[in-house]
Amino acid sequence: MNLVVAKDNVEDGAFTDELQAGTTLLQGQFVIQSFLNSGGFGMTYLAKDSLDRTVVIKECFPATVCTRSDNTVRARSRSHQKDFKSIVKLFLQEARQLAKLKHQNIVGVHQVFEDNETAYMALDFVDGLDLLDIIEDGNHNISAEKLNEIVLNILSAVGYMHEQNILHRDISPDNIILDQSGNPVLIDFGAAREKASKASRALSALMVVKDGYSPQEFYISGSEQGPSSDLYALAASLYHLIVGQAPPNSQTRLAAIAEKKPDPYQSAGTRVTGYDPVFLAAIDKGLNIFPKDRFQSAREWVVAIDQEQRVEQARDVVEQQGDFDQSISRLVSETNHAVREAQKQSVEKKVVEETIAPVSKLRQKFAEIARELAMDDEPEEEYFEDIEVIENFDDVEDIEGWEPGSEDREESEVTLPTDEHLALQDEITDDPALKDPNDEGNPEETEVTQLPPENEQEADPKKGWLINSNQSPSLLGRIFGFKKHRTDNVGKAGL
Repeated sequence: MNLVVAKDNVEDGAFTDELQAGTTLLQGQFVIQSFLNSGGFGMTYLAKDSLDRTVVIKECFPATVCTRSDNTVRARSRSHQKDFKSIVKLFLQEARQLAKLKHQNIVGVHQVFEDNETAYMALDFVDGLDLLDIIEDGNHNISAEKLNEIVLNILSAVGYMHEQNILHRDISPDNIILDQSGNPVLIDFGAAREKASKASRALSALMVVKDGYSPQEFYISGSEQGPSSDLYALAASLYHLIVGQAPPNSQTRLAAIAEKKPDPYQSAGTRVTGYDPVFLAAIDKGLNIFPKDRFQSAREWVVAIDQEQRVEQARDVVEQQGDFDQSISRLVSETNHAVREAQKQSVEKKVVEETIAPVSKLRQKFAEIARELAMDDEPEEEYFEDIEVIENFDDVEDIEGWEPGSEDREESEVTLPTDEHLALQDEITDDPALKDPNDEGNPEETEVTQLPPENEQEADPKKGWLINSNQSPSLLGRIFGFKKHRTDNVGKAGL
């Protein structure tokens, strides 16, 4: 890392605010080696930990609201106490949030602690140069191919960070370090400073804006900020690296557009050569003044400049389309099956309705006849609950438990009718008005015989099986065939 020495370093024994070499922190676990630099939010030092490893210590020291007495940090006045405590709290929140990030291109946080009445965090020491050092050197000799690799690594880190719902808010050339292997590392997040700047007017000086790098929304308090905001700052840093000059201030650009004047920004493709036009076009897209016109995610930028990623994305699209087509085919098949089943059920329902309708009408007819016979009470439904109507008299032999010649069997599989059935039949048949004039027989001598000729081919199927007796069959016998019967005087009968 290139060490930047602050202008207010010790000169001729003059008093300074930074910690001196040899100062210990956290009960001797860290020893300050040297001062690195300072900013609106704090100071950074090179130090050794208890295992003699080189680390970077970042101290919360907002100079506008605090001062140091010996090593202790205090608010400058009572009016600054609240603001100072707020900043320390935000510093700790950011430090703990960054400690959760594990990515090879993001600086690692080892420890977060409080000492000297302020807050600190211990970070990885990245030995290398930041992009601002490289730009100022003017002879970086970074090839187009190497720069493309660097950008892809940075985008990987930025994308990972955004997936954790964290914005850097301070991407700039001095916060991107290339280590000794040429790998980029993001350092010095500005999220806590951005939050602190909103806490009060006194802290507005801590607002994270850098002319040329910050998008226009960073200048507006309360404006909506998102991944495209960090990507603008990254595009501006890359523009500065390859063009040698930072892009115009985003506020100046926005004002020109508002006044319907030409955007003072000059496309990277018109300023340099030797780079892939797609690479340069991606930088231009990232630098669009309005967020909606920029890349909306680091992934989108990666796909734009990396051929392998474009092929992979195209393959994913094809696979998703294939899955979609299969889903549509499966849906159509299932729909057709459901339609066929519905049609089948509709037909079955119609058949059942056509079968049940005559039976219902016959039951209704019997009720009407019973009422016409001047019965004292209307027949109850239970009288007929065990009666089976024979509609197809050719199938009369299929009646359960009966076959021709079985009349005299005492051991029949069929069961007896209920007492209510018998009472109702006796009541109807005893009525003189209903007796057949030719009926002179004794009801008690009634027996079941086969009325039609034994030759079934000459039998009239419409007559069915009747009670062979000297009297007419009962009304119930004429209308219904009993499933239940009494062998002494009741037989099976059909119309």
